[in-house]
Amino acid sequence: MKRAAEKELMVSASVSCMDLCHLADAVEEAEEAGISFFHYDMVDGRFNDCFILSETLLKQMRGITSLPIEAHLAAYEPERYIGMYADAGADYIAVHYEAMKEPLRVLEQIRKAGVQPVLAYKSTTPPGENFITLAGEAAWILKLTVDPGFSGQKMQEGALGHIRQMRTMLNDTGLKTKIQADGNINQDTIPRAVKAGADILTGGTSGLFLKGKTVKQCCEDMLKAAEEAKGVKNYGINE
Repeated sequence: MKRAAEKELMVSASVSCMDLCHLADAVEEAEEAGISFFHYDMVDGRFNDCFILSETLLKQMRGITSLPIEAHLAAYEPERYIGMYADAGADYIAVHYEAMKEPLRVLEQIRKAGVQPVLAYKSTTPPGENFITLAGEAAWILKLTVDPGFSGQKMQEGALGHIRQMRTMLNDTGLKTKIQADGNINQDTIPRAVKAGADILTGGTSGLFLKGKTVKQCCEDMLKAAEEAKGVKNYGINE
């Protein structure tokens, strides 16, 4: 199992936004850009109205990258898929709070599969009363800032409010758990996401894979925007 290198601010690359017809070249370019890990979306057609990225492609990708891969299971009954994606080569598996009846048991199932668990929340889901208990069992929190599965959406302001809540709750209990913001993450939206409390940024079509710029240039621009925003950040304070 590969671990993402611990950094104050991190960028992950959304695989569903990469050139899947030239995957090896796209992976190499993303690796050279300085990303921390790959974010691999799976949507089951029920959690949202689309199907994307099976374990078959992840297995092929595992053979051509040395970076960690986070499999984001936007799926109901995630227990059915954990072993499948772990065997395919995932290093982290994100499962949704909304899709689990017994989240602690599911997070333990992920660990038993030899993978690090990540706790995911939809853009519309606030942290519940058990947030801190679950956050303590996760490698980090994945907070969607758009609906899963479709690119080109605008960041939802309500999701930023949830990130603020999460960061305040984590700070109040002394947990250092990182928060990953996923959806419409770019130079314009990064300051708001980082000031809300995010420190992992998932780049896609609006931020990391822009026409006319290399992935390296985009990654550097994303990190610069995040660093500038964090320089004036006071976590837990609503703006």
